[in-house]
Amino acid sequence: MHLDRTYELDVPAFQLPETRVYGHSTRMSDFDSPEIERILKPAHDVPAHHVRIEVRSGESKTHVDQHPVPDGLVGRAKHEIKRQLHRRAATVDMGNAFALDMRFAYTGNFAHLVHDVIGPLRLIEQVLEDDSSVERAPIHVVLPRKAPVLAKRVLETAGIPTVCTDGRVRGRRVSITQQLNLAHLPLLARQPFERDPEPVPERLFVARRGERVVLNEDEVTAFLAQEGYERVYMEDYSIARQWQMLAEAQDVVGIHGAGLASLGFSAHRPVGALPRFRLVELFSPGFSSSCFRFYTAVLGGTWVGVRGKITPEVVRDLDMLGHARAHDMASFEVDLDALREALDFSRDGAPRPDPFPMPSRG
Repeated sequence: MHLDRTYELDVPAFQLPETRVYGHSTRMSDFDSPEIERILKPAHDVPAHHVRIEVRSGESKTHVDQHPVPDGLVGRAKHEIKRQLHRRAATVDMGNAFALDMRFAYTGNFAHLVHDVIGPLRLIEQVLEDDSSVERAPIHVVLPRKAPVLAKRVLETAGIPTVCTDGRVRGRRVSITQQLNLAHLPLLARQPFERDPEPVPERLFVARRGERVVLNEDEVTAFLAQEGYERVYMEDYSIARQWQMLAEAQDVVGIHGAGLASLGFSAHRPVGALPRFRLVELFSPGFSSSCFRFYTAVLGGTWVGVRGKITPEVVRDLDMLGHARAHDMASFEVDLDALREALDFSRDGAPRPDPFPMPSRG
């Protein structure tokens, strides 16, 4: 059956609630005695936006044809070689199966897989199910021939079939606009995952190894243990267990990174139980991000930030030289007084979120 469908959805405007970021003790605010910084993050309006989902029977482009031709002689030459190779690859005929081509996207990061692939796919799935004229069938995700192992593992855990090829794909091609894709996170309530009978600690400290670590981690761990937090490293657990842990924990202190994306599966918790979770995010002064503030807003959680100690190098590179990502993987030190006050504000002062408005057919 030939399909040619366009679905238009509207996502209403919503607001990121006012909150705070706590900084390291400094004499910048009082030369006579250092104090922690208390930075107001005002409420932020996110405008309404439009989502377009298209289903077209036919043949896709190749992997390389989805990317713009790079600048420079060497880049253009490599692009042309890939273009010729990919066009020689056999076309994958999927018949009447649905195919969501994600070869244009970055799928080597756990968080991007959650909010760029799984969330949007579950929204597409719901829209197609609501259309009684469309026969139900699983949606396959198309990945490059040499797809990241992580991508295949995550999608396998999610029960999402994949096709790995650099050539063309023939079938029912599905696409979705990727503007404000974090708004699709509540659709993760449709994503089943296995629950281990082993109970999840109510309070978790999500630490990191390697890059972007807390330099005084032992000190932070000991302090948080007194507050009832258990330190975990996400890579020590199966993907399904990671989803369950951050879906069920009530209080999370975590270093900014892809491991926090499993908070998306808190969408399985009842809406009436707002806030679904409380997140205190630790981040480097050289890489402050609003990504997980957005996560918590659309999922019905609360967010408070703790910024690490500022160094002269951070000020020089970010503000004087304008190198925005010069320290995105840098490790940092956390001030315990700042962390203590952030925990207190998270539990007692952070504004309760409103339920996130779900997309509706326009």
